[in-house]
Amino acid sequence: MPTVAVVILAAGDGSRMKSALSKVLHFAAGKPIVAHVVDAARGADAAKVVLVVPPAYESIRAAIGEDVAYEVQDPPRGTGDAARCGLRALGEDVGLVLIVNGDGPCIQAETLRAMLAARGDADGVFLTVQRDDPTGYGRVVRDSDGSLQKIVEESDCDDEQRQLREVNAGVYLFDAKVLATALAALSPDNAQGELYLTDALEVIRQQGSRVALYQHDDIDEVQGVNTRAELARAEETLRQRNVTALMSAGVTIRNPDTVFVDTDVSVGPDTTIYPGVTLEAGAEIGGGCTLYPNVRIARSKLGDGVVVLDGSVIEDAMVDDNASLGPYARLRPGAHVCVGAKVGNFVEMKKTTLGPGSKAGHLTYLGDADIGAGANIGAGTITCNYDGKNKHRTEIGDDAFIGSNTALVAPVRVGSGAYIGAGSTITKDVPDKSLGVARGRQIVKEGWAARKTGDED
Repeated sequence: MPTVAVVILAAGDGSRMKSALSKVLHFAAGKPIVAHVVDAARGADAAKVVLVVPPAYESIRAAIGEDVAYEVQDPPRGTGDAARCGLRALGEDVGLVLIVNGDGPCIQAETLRAMLAARGDADGVFLTVQRDDPTGYGRVVRDSDGSLQKIVEESDCDDEQRQLREVNAGVYLFDAKVLATALAALSPDNAQGELYLTDALEVIRQQGSRVALYQHDDIDEVQGVNTRAELARAEETLRQRNVTALMSAGVTIRNPDTVFVDTDVSVGPDTTIYPGVTLEAGAEIGGGCTLYPNVRIARSKLGDGVVVLDGSVIEDAMVDDNASLGPYARLRPGAHVCVGAKVGNFVEMKKTTLGPGSKAGHLTYLGDADIGAGANIGAGTITCNYDGKNKHRTEIGDDAFIGSNTALVAPVRVGSGAYIGAGSTITKDVPDKSLGVARGRQIVKEGWAARKTGDED
């Protein structure tokens, strides 16, 4: 097969989004919508991917990176002009070029590969779908034998053409040299005064080359995003696709309609996901886990057999095998819960390692701490890590016992096997197997309250 390149049209201003952000950078299922299109292009084994972008494209480059080429369209003069810009970046060694709209995040690599396989001897192929409501889309006009006659943009349609339901889906395949010749013949003789890529198909046909239509049966895959409502519909398509893929891979999802799974999420077999769970991009969940209702996990790795109870939040953290969290636990960036450890009710961790088998059961903040194996962190414990200017670390050794309502003022070390009495404020190191107590002496004055209120017998 000839060398294949993909040109992604991403120069539109997206005015209907009513946003200062470029349309193609709005997020859907965990990444910018144009990033989904780039992924599909890479999945189609493209030798080169070119993004046609507006002059101010620094934010697009920052989001997508440097392993694609960028070609500026300035000024914007329609899709035909955008395709011409994209061809400039391809060079002479490209035989076929796929052209895809950058605002169609649901397009899949499988569809692009299918178009390549179905090309035959055609010099142009384009994707069509049937829509119950074709409003806003270019209509496909066929000849009596079913072949392409032309594509008419909606603004140029007559009354009869507006009734057609087969529409252009915005995905094209061309012989690169034939396309270059056809683009050179385009003129802006239309209601918008622009160069239409769709007109290139008619030019190719008029020049005696064959143009094929590839009719797709999944209208959701080729939906474009021009408004916030369309963005929400596209994201729902991606969510459903991701959830279905997990169930096919052996994951139990108890109420799929309520579970949100971004693209770039992995979940191992025999994991059970309860209603209301959100798995954001970068989440890696092992096998045999249980995620209870309203859990949110982002950019984090969970081992096998992990249990996350209701309402817990895990961000940029690591949880090892057979650990348990929650309910209502929060792991912030840099938290590491080791094998078999337990993070309980309303416990927050940040830049802290909780060692194997250790427990922090209730109402505790552990920040900038290193906690050994088998330690017990009592309810209400706080690592006081911030002095108003700098952060300091707390070290707690293996098998240490930290009594309830303890404040550990960092930098401080509690040794292995040491005990801290409940209610203590620890400002000095406690050696191994020692007891640290730092609290005011209790005074009891019997009968004081009775004398104050005059209730003495």
